[in-house]
Amino acid sequence: MSYSSKNVYREPFARHSTLRGKSPVAGFFKGLAFIVSAVLVAAAGVGAYAYQEYFGTLQSNSVTLAGQEVGAADIEVLPDEEINILVAGIDKCEAEWIGQFEGRCTEEMAAEQENSYSGQLNDVNMLIHISPEPRRVTVISIPRDLVTARPECQDIDGNTTAAASAMPFNESYGTGGLACVALTAEELTGYHIDHAALMTWGGVIDVTNAIGGVEVCIAQPIQDPIHTHLDLAAGEHTLVGVEALQFLRVRHGVGDGSDLSRISNQQVYMGALVRKLVSDETLGDFGALLRLANAVVHNTTLDDALAKPSTMVSIASALKDVPTSEYEFIQFPYVEYAPNPNKVAPDTYTWEQIKAALDAGQSVIADDTATEEPTDEPTETPTVEPTTDPNQIVLPSNIRGSSADEATCSNSGTIF
Repeated sequence: MSYSSKNVYREPFARHSTLRGKSPVAGFFKGLAFIVSAVLVAAAGVGAYAYQEYFGTLQSNSVTLAGQEVGAADIEVLPDEEINILVAGIDKCEAEWIGQFEGRCTEEMAAEQENSYSGQLNDVNMLIHISPEPRRVTVISIPRDLVTARPECQDIDGNTTAAASAMPFNESYGTGGLACVALTAEELTGYHIDHAALMTWGGVIDVTNAIGGVEVCIAQPIQDPIHTHLDLAAGEHTLVGVEALQFLRVRHGVGDGSDLSRISNQQVYMGALVRKLVSDETLGDFGALLRLANAVVHNTTLDDALAKPSTMVSIASALKDVPTSEYEFIQFPYVEYAPNPNKVAPDTYTWEQIKAALDAGQSVIADDTATEEPTDEPTETPTVEPTTDPNQIVLPSNIRGSSADEATCSNSGTIF
């Protein structure tokens, strides 16, 4: 099921307040880089024995994507072609974090979800599109409440669930695990998913603790006394452990209180996490590397091929010389979903334009002239506009975008 912006669309996204820095690495792709690089860096730093132990754990917990050969072969050199990697975060109920989910996680649920996908939502979803040479990286954030078609999937016991014409994107993991999320992303975007990675919210807590917390910027206060109990004043904050998870989960008190507003926090946090990861403070601390490696390995699930060291190295090598200006972050375009105002639907008209640009190796940038004030008046169909640079297009005003040259503050105060 899809809609077109020729019919109806939402007003522009809230834009983040922008900060400039010497090493402004922001956005969701760095979340993937953190998953991959943390294991490589930490394992290299702690020796051969730990290296084998860590990758042995990753490979024993890996999953096979649809169409992927079991025990997929190592990749030594990344081919000169596009590659697409899906990264998902799930709200799995884990026994050690029962007290942090306000009734959403009980001992019974933890026991059930230990060997089942049931009740678990993929609340964070990112498609990492890496172009052929010259490499450019575009990260597409997929809203959890986007209603889209889902192909048939298999559950953890191998039972097949029939395809659905309209389901929220975040229900695909509960239907068939990471492989089902990848299949649904393929159906939505038209891109083949080569690799996939998954982390639980408990993993976020462990990783944040391992590196001593991360610093985030908040433009306006965030106060949520009922749901997450988060209370943060405007300014800089160092988030540690459970507070980091609360920051990722909170939506009441952020923007208009919708799930789409929550993405602002997630982007800011992931950028801050990676800046801390690659800092001398972390890389020069042997104990921190050990804690980090353990946290990542025991909280991350990769597909069979990505769990192999040579595959990780080949991807890292292909991207090592890509400048931050070539890392771009956008949200999958959406329109209002008429049957349910709390959901959104794919804006296929705009996405087809964006995909055509990506396939042509063009850069996509945000329209900085777009209004931030919502209006109830009908608006012309948003259109992807060319620029004077033939390798660049400007996103329509109903899509938020940024580059890795920007470091941003969460909760800028504007709403949809």
